[in-house]
Amino acid sequence: MRVYRKLDLNKNQIPNGIILPMYKQALKLSIARKLHEKDPDDIEQAFKIAKRVERGENFLKDEIEEIPKKKQDKDEIEELTRKMEKLSINLI
Repeated sequence: MRVYRKLDLNKNQIPNGIILPMYKQALKLSIARKLHEKDPDDIEQAFKIAKRVERGENFLKDEIEEIPKKKQDKDEIEELTRKMEKLSINLI
């Protein structure tokens, strides 16, 4: 993105037919697929779509990482509960 803006200050020197395929090749495969589905008209629109898709993937990644952690926390709490019950039985 930065290189493109430095090279093409007027945003009309490099045709979209050349710059869009190059940009798609540089993206991660999952983002490139979504970008291909949307079929942007120009490079600026492609940048916006790719950023939106990337933010969505990052959000989902964080959410997926949280789910196993919650399960692990629940297992640890259950283990502590069993240990405390065992201790209370031994005291009686």
